[in-house]
Amino acid sequence: MERDLTRAGQFGNGTADIRWDVDYGAHPLLDPEFADYPSRQRDLARATYERIRDDDDAYRRETARLLRPLREVEGGAAGCQADITLVGQYLSEADIYICSTIDLLPTAASDHLRPRAEVAECHDLRDLLGLVFHTEDLRLRYEAQRKLYLAQLLIDIDHSRHIQDGPQHLVYLEGLLQDSLWRYTRQTHELSIGYQIDEDGETISYTSRPQAQHQLWTFRSIYLEKPAADRKLCLDILYYDCRFKRAIAPLSFEEVDGQRHVVERLRWRQMRQASSGSILSKMIRKGINNPDEIADLIAARFIVHDEDALNDLLLLLEAAIGNPFRWRNVTDTLGDDRQGRQLNVYSSKRFRVFKGDMDILIPRTAAAPQPYHFNVEVQIYTLESYLRTVCSSHEASHQALKQRQFLFGLVPMIFPRSIYGSDWLDRIL
Repeated sequence: MERDLTRAGQFGNGTADIRWDVDYGAHPLLDPEFADYPSRQRDLARATYERIRDDDDAYRRETARLLRPLREVEGGAAGCQADITLVGQYLSEADIYICSTIDLLPTAASDHLRPRAEVAECHDLRDLLGLVFHTEDLRLRYEAQRKLYLAQLLIDIDHSRHIQDGPQHLVYLEGLLQDSLWRYTRQTHELSIGYQIDEDGETISYTSRPQAQHQLWTFRSIYLEKPAADRKLCLDILYYDCRFKRAIAPLSFEEVDGQRHVVERLRWRQMRQASSGSILSKMIRKGINNPDEIADLIAARFIVHDEDALNDLLLLLEAAIGNPFRWRNVTDTLGDDRQGRQLNVYSSKRFRVFKGDMDILIPRTAAAPQPYHFNVEVQIYTLESYLRTVCSSHEASHQALKQRQFLFGLVPMIFPRSIYGSDWLDRIL
């Protein structure tokens, strides 16, 4: 997603399509009225602030309770300055997330949304709570509680067992694919494809002999030959990646040697570790307050030439990592039948993909005496359908998808109209 992304997608009536009457049930501290509207949750937060406001020992204890098990805190390992410092780091990461999101916008809009200095420069839990409950400035109060809440979600993400085990699950999946798929590799080679959108605004034309006017994508093609019961499966996999959602690199476009190449750049690169920004955004958009509910922490993506090759790949994957009964939540928008679940609300109707969730059983260990499963989201594209996602002017492009997710999913939640108005949106639409 780039600053000029607002020109890449189709956004209907612009601001008129944004639903400002959002449900804050899953994320109450993103509600601008949280501190004013009577609720037991608000009263508990206020009581916590009153308890720690003038008591440094109570403040250290409450900070420790955010980071360490309660029995550990009450068992004599009292809170210390290190806990306060670590919470401050999470608060700083919340700033990075907000500022990185704002930086996706043109300057005319981003300047209007910059957090107030009193909030941006404050990395202390107690002082931010003071702003929430004792300032009359509505924007200052909202930005303080938003920062506190985003930091809490980032702490929750770090404490999620599913996310802690994510790198281990990724290694296990890649090992399965190596043993039952990549071992049948016969050849690898680079293939540069030049492409552009046709006059109908939907179809992508492409060639292996790129011209100057083309956008360019270079594949590292893997040719497989695997013996099967009735025939030898021969397949070109043009592109493959397997990713843990915490380290996603968004697509961007750069001029290289006079041609426009698609490249990948890591966003939120200043965060402490592999970025939680993608997980955080999804939690906010989808109304998820438990990071363990994120279903696509591990994703495997494949690109093949056509639908016949896609069918062959499904047979190979069934032998490699699962069986036909382990597919869940299948979306198939390729072909004429359009079977399976519908696309999500942000996806273009011109988006073409086969994707679904597959449960992978991992062997028992000393820590887990019974086998357990983890989820992998598998995405398979044909060449033409994938090029739609990396064509900057196509409605189904990844850039346009991210813009719709931002505009319709994030904006009402983290830049509410009652605080920021909506005039700034006119500068980007």
